[in-house]
Amino acid sequence: MSLPEPSANPDTLHQSHDVEASLLYRAHARKPMNLLMTLAVAPVGAVLLWPLLPHAPLLAWLVALWCVAALGMLECALFKRAAPTGPAVLRWRRFFLIQAVLGGLAWALGPTLMIWQGAGTSAFILVSILLCICAVGMASIAEQKSAMQGFVGAAMLPPAAAAFIAGGNFEHLVGAILVAATIALIKVGRDSASNIRAVVDSQLHLQAVLDASQDAVVGMDTQGRITDWNARAQIMFGWRKDEALGKVLNELVLMPHSSVERKSGLARLMTNASSQTLGQRVEMTARHRNGETIPVEVATAVVNLGDRVLTTAFIADISQQKAALDRLALFRRVFDASTQCVVISDAAGRGAYQNRAHALAMGYSDSEIIGKPFFHSLPKAGAQKIWSEVKLAIAKNGAWEGQLPFCRKDGSEFTSISNIGSIKDENGDVQYVFNIFTDFSDELARRQELRTALEGAERANLAKSDFLSSMSHELRTPMNAILGFGQILEFDETLNLDQRDSVAEILKGGRHLLKLINDVLDLAKIESSSVKLSLEAVSVAEVIEESWQVVEPLAVTRGIVLHRNFSKSAAVKADRGRLKQVMLNLLSNAINYNRDGGTIEIRANVKAPGRLSIEVSDTGLGIAPERLPLIFEAFNRRGAEHGQIGGTGIGLIIASRLVELMGGVVGVDSQLGAGSTFWLDLPVDHPVIRDAEAGFDDGAVQFDERVHQHSVLCIDDNPVNLKLISQLLAKRPHIHLITAHTPGLGIQLALGRQPDLILLDINMPGMDGYQVLEVLKTYARTKSIPIIAVTANAVPRPAARGGTTGLADYLTKPLEVGKFLATVDYWLEKGQHDSADAASPAPSTLSGLASAP
Repeated sequence: MSLPEPSANPDTLHQSHDVEASLLYRAHARKPMNLLMTLAVAPVGAVLLWPLLPHAPLLAWLVALWCVAALGMLECALFKRAAPTGPAVLRWRRFFLIQAVLGGLAWALGPTLMIWQGAGTSAFILVSILLCICAVGMASIAEQKSAMQGFVGAAMLPPAAAAFIAGGNFEHLVGAILVAATIALIKVGRDSASNIRAVVDSQLHLQAVLDASQDAVVGMDTQGRITDWNARAQIMFGWRKDEALGKVLNELVLMPHSSVERKSGLARLMTNASSQTLGQRVEMTARHRNGETIPVEVATAVVNLGDRVLTTAFIADISQQKAALDRLALFRRVFDASTQCVVISDAAGRGAYQNRAHALAMGYSDSEIIGKPFFHSLPKAGAQKIWSEVKLAIAKNGAWEGQLPFCRKDGSEFTSISNIGSIKDENGDVQYVFNIFTDFSDELARRQELRTALEGAERANLAKSDFLSSMSHELRTPMNAILGFGQILEFDETLNLDQRDSVAEILKGGRHLLKLINDVLDLAKIESSSVKLSLEAVSVAEVIEESWQVVEPLAVTRGIVLHRNFSKSAAVKADRGRLKQVMLNLLSNAINYNRDGGTIEIRANVKAPGRLSIEVSDTGLGIAPERLPLIFEAFNRRGAEHGQIGGTGIGLIIASRLVELMGGVVGVDSQLGAGSTFWLDLPVDHPVIRDAEAGFDDGAVQFDERVHQHSVLCIDDNPVNLKLISQLLAKRPHIHLITAHTPGLGIQLALGRQPDLILLDINMPGMDGYQVLEVLKTYARTKSIPIIAVTANAVPRPAARGGTTGLADYLTKPLEVGKFLATVDYWLEKGQHDSADAASPAPSTLSGLASAP
């Protein structure tokens, strides 16, 4: 019987290291053999002693021995089943003592009876038997000192007492021998028990140390067979000690992949063992009982016992270390794979780590970084100051971010964008400081290039605006003459039919060219982001109705009918003038590309929360699918470039850009042969109740012939323009026109004649119209005279300037005869009634500016 195997339970480990329990288990392990010997030897002895000793005492002796032996076997069986630990050990020690005393009394029964009956010389035989039995018993149960002493005393003292009571000299001698032997055996047994206890105590202490070790400790013989197996080995590999003993370590636990590797693995262990050095450890792979693999380190030590050599292997589970190293290696690979530079310093600013990107960028090796101060890579000038600022920021906020100058190993410098942070310990003290940065020099150079390019673009944009202003003037000036004199010829009743057709073609071509010029300039303004929008709540119904009124005559001539399908309360957030421009474009296209007698349907529906979709559908020929992606490109006329439908091909892209500026989107759906649907999506707004806007009649204002004569001064350096103005105002007999072909002459005539109205060109040599305006506004005699700009400049900068410099109105060339005459009539009539309001804008101002491209 052996002590229970240790397990992972700390209590069980503690109990397995109990000296008293170990001694008791050792004694019980040997006791069954002693009892079996008693059962076997007693009958043999009885047969041998049968002729020499009295039969009755001999039989009683034999029966007593058998009974005690049987009782002892029962006690051993119960002990094995109980496997006592802790306090139970003390109880079983008492049972063992009682059993030992009963055994001694059983062995003493025969000799005592025989000596009592005067056995004579046979007493020496009995004494010899008792001495032998006591010697064997003392050796076999020496681990239990009380039981050993009880057995010896119970076996020797009864015969000694009987010898003394018998009264003979011979008997007294036998009794004295028995007493002396008892004392001697007890003395020797006590010393033997003390020695055994010391050995067991030392062994258990060593076993406790080994079981508490974090290493698996495995004893092996010269063949690598396991001779010892501590508790950690059982926990680490899953095999109990009794299962592991006798197995070859390499075959049971270690994992070589072939017989050659198996032998070499064992050889490596033995070679390490023979060196008697514990410092050398061999990394290997072990296998748990459940099949899982464990990375381990193995070190061995050897003990030479003369006839045999014992090897002890110390096996450490390095799974956690390997996992930690793998994580560190992973982090290192991640850091090294990063394109950002990473450098770590301790709390004192001494370098501790750099990644590959940092090494490549700075040119320093790891040894040149580790231990060096943080500002080692900073330019010498200001390095300490920068480090002080960084430390102060880290102490206050835990981090610092910004641009830092760095100096490479070769002396070259660059600017970095750095993110410096800190790692604190459990007390909140800074433990490490790290800097993650990238070379920002290229980005700074790119930004500088971008700024330079932006400045260049702004200069180019200003030049473009100046160019557009100049081109507007240069293009509109001849167009003014063409359309102006064309319109005069249109009213000439002396022309025959062919001449009238020719004039109509001139006006048609001129107006088409004017529209092209307006569209190109409008697109240029949009592309240069110079369009100013005023976003407000706009009634969709009002804009559609106003737009339809403009194009309705064209639709009537072709028999095209409009169907409306929208709520009159629908409103969007948009620029009213620009939305009307978009709708005019879509409606014009729906008419131009429709079939005669076709229909147009306008729908307005909420298709997404907060968005209103306005759709314009026609019943024309539609658009081929391959042309749909190109429909919003400039100068794309839906394939009608060679047809009879006129157009510039710019309207749709202008409409698209304007809607985008208003926060919307434009799209088209079309089916070839069935028609097209153009739609625009805009943000919904709450409808507003608009006051009736002041209308304006493009026809001439009727004046009473009795009204007194008005004088109008026209200042223009172009004789053609002066001639055109003269012929136009000739239709107003009550107007007396005064002309001046230079700015200086115009100022003199204005001061001298004090006209009722001044028509002023803007682009004039030497002195432009705005300078003339400023001069006239400084004199009391001309300060209140309304001044109308009549210019070919239609770009926004002059128009905006005119709105803030005191101009009464702003008319662009080429002139619309009706609008020009109505504007002149309005300001003459207004000046007659209320000269104090001469500088306030008229309704024609709104319409003129809104219609200006």
